[in-house]
Amino acid sequence: MLSKKNRLNRLELEQLKDRKKEIIQGRHLGLIYQKVSGEKKFALIISNKISKKATIRNKIKRLFYKALTKELSDFEGKFLFLAKKNCLMAKLEDFEKEIEEFRNKLF
Repeated sequence: MLSKKNRLNRLELEQLKDRKKEIIQGRHLGLIYQKVSGEKKFALIISNKISKKATIRNKIKRLFYKALTKELSDFEGKFLFLAKKNCLMAKLEDFEKEIEEFRNKLF
């Protein structure tokens, strides 16, 4: 799990959702972002449509946040990740690779 200072709160989450101009699409995730210097805040949304079982959704969140903590120092801004259906079969290496691709696209 990410520390509280690195998580988006509800207000910031809603602002990012409202501002969504462009969603960068990946294989397992979509990304809405806002460049803000000096801040590193993240959130992951996994809908009930992806899996009805909370245990599966929580497993995906744990894998994603574990992959994200390795790459945390490279990002700067507010990032909202949106999970896709095929993330159910993803492994830790898949999330690491996807985060690396997003970083290359953004910076």
